[in-house]
Amino acid sequence: MISDSCIRRVAIGELDYAVREAGDPNGLPVFLLHGLMDTGASFAPLVEALEAIAPGHYRYIAPDWRGHGASQATHDSYWFACYLLDLERLIDSLVDSDTPVILVAHSMGGQVASLYAGTRNQRVSHLVTLDSLNVPDSDTANVPDRYRRWLDAHATPPADKVYDDLDTAIARIAKRYPELDRATVERLADQWTEAEDAQGRRRMRVDPWHRVPLPYAFRAAEAKALWREVRAPVLCIDGGDSPAKYFCGEAEMAERRACFADCRHVVVEGCGHMLHLQKPQAIAGHIQAFLGA
Repeated sequence: MISDSCIRRVAIGELDYAVREAGDPNGLPVFLLHGLMDTGASFAPLVEALEAIAPGHYRYIAPDWRGHGASQATHDSYWFACYLLDLERLIDSLVDSDTPVILVAHSMGGQVASLYAGTRNQRVSHLVTLDSLNVPDSDTANVPDRYRRWLDAHATPPADKVYDDLDTAIARIAKRYPELDRATVERLADQWTEAEDAQGRRRMRVDPWHRVPLPYAFRAAEAKALWREVRAPVLCIDGGDSPAKYFCGEAEMAERRACFADCRHVVVEGCGHMLHLQKPQAIAGHIQAFLGA
């Protein structure tokens, strides 16, 4: 099971990374890459569901991205390319150089995984994105404001997000993800926050610098150039009720998926953005059918 009890520390350049591992140590390596403000622990239900379908077949590796969960924070700007560098260093540290890896990645993690799969296409055997690839193209009209906000943040750094108590954190997560049941929301609140003081306040386990926009933004044309370099088969699983489906529009999303040489697309009806938490058995079934094929 992917949990905090199975965390190991891995030195990634100048950072101390937290990595959870589960499954068969000799199984096919599956990197589980979480989204923004999340942690690798949220993949626990999906790992359990995959193990029920294909017991002992995979080695699951779920890091906390830099500045998330139990991984070290930089307390400064999080340049997106650094996530790709972290992923490469994790793969190099944890997997034999001649063994390609499977990437299963949610939201922001899917953006990282898909760009990495195009950059190092020989290192990735399969790519699965979960409600991802949907970041809107950047608008140049917003560039001046992005630069100003970035400079302002260095003059007045962002503060940690702190909730009055655990119940307040639970209520906030439930409002953001109404599709999730109470038990799942409570588990996320416990994973995403930690005790701030003796009064019971809870601090988000994510560096507030993640909320600071970078001077540059996502450029779809650049991402598409990398996606066209991906040689691994790709499975894109999206939530039928996810608000993320409105970020780009159906035509643009179809154009993005068409960049991949071998791509399959599945929409899971009744699922929101956190589809791997809402319907882990269904998502695991789609993933195993794809990997088995």
